[in-house]
Amino acid sequence: MPSTKEIKNRIKSVSDTQKITNAMYLISSTKMRRARKEAEETKPYFDLLRKEIRRMFAIEGEITSRYYDAAVDEAVAGGRNGILVITGDKGLAGAYNQNVIKEALTLMERSDEYRIYVVGDFGWRFFRTHGIQICEDFTHSMNQPSLAMARDITRELLDDFDDGLFDRLYVCFTEFSGGLSFGNAMHDRLIPFDRDDFVPEGSETDVNASTVFEYEPDVKTVLERIMQSYLVGYVYSALVNSYSSEQSARMMAMDSANENASELLDQLTLEFNHLRQNAITQEITEISSGARSLRSKSGK
Repeated sequence: MPSTKEIKNRIKSVSDTQKITNAMYLISSTKMRRARKEAEETKPYFDLLRKEIRRMFAIEGEITSRYYDAAVDEAVAGGRNGILVITGDKGLAGAYNQNVIKEALTLMERSDEYRIYVVGDFGWRFFRTHGIQICEDFTHSMNQPSLAMARDITRELLDDFDDGLFDRLYVCFTEFSGGLSFGNAMHDRLIPFDRDDFVPEGSETDVNASTVFEYEPDVKTVLERIMQSYLVGYVYSALVNSYSSEQSARMMAMDSANENASELLDQLTLEFNHLRQNAITQEITEISSGARSLRSKSGK
């Protein structure tokens, strides 16, 4: 049976750990709110870009572009795929990193050839440890997502796409579902885009096709320039969703750790009180026995 000193030391250790987990909970909460706020501030700009792309299709009709030309049937496996995997830099976030890595591994199994691009130190270490070849010069940390970071990632991916290193580009990330949860790990095709996502239907009224625009030097060049900015927004959205999901998952893990620490502290405190009460009772018993012995000797 442990002594009271050992239990006191363990109580102190658990209390110190609980302070750390509580601090990590608060830090993750602050980071998540900041990331969501920055995403909300940039969302209107990229919404307008998407609307302008839809206007181009509505006015100009058929437009050929490297971002749309390839007809992709998602039901058919295979092909040369580029895969952007967005993980965190650290653990202590429950199954957050493992879920998105599983999604990437599933997509790799469907590919004839693949080229892996990893954002986040956790994913980079996982693929290196398991002997999976990744793009070594693609080194991006998941410290704090920003538009500058999204631009750098998009530029590198588009350069490799233009060089013919892959035919399709997928992004594996975690969609933020709000609240304390892991979010949903998913993959989405980044390029080429599905034309149906941008061709407006007849019932939609957010695009005025009767408005006349002149594009310089031509509509295809303008579209590709806009699409590059739109791709930046798409990547930035995936980064922010993943980052927010990571912080939310870490908050949930730290909250669970705090609850477990509180339960353990209650058990240790109860055990400590029992031992202390037993020691006090034993001391009282010894004193009483000694007093009775002295009285007995005095009587004789």
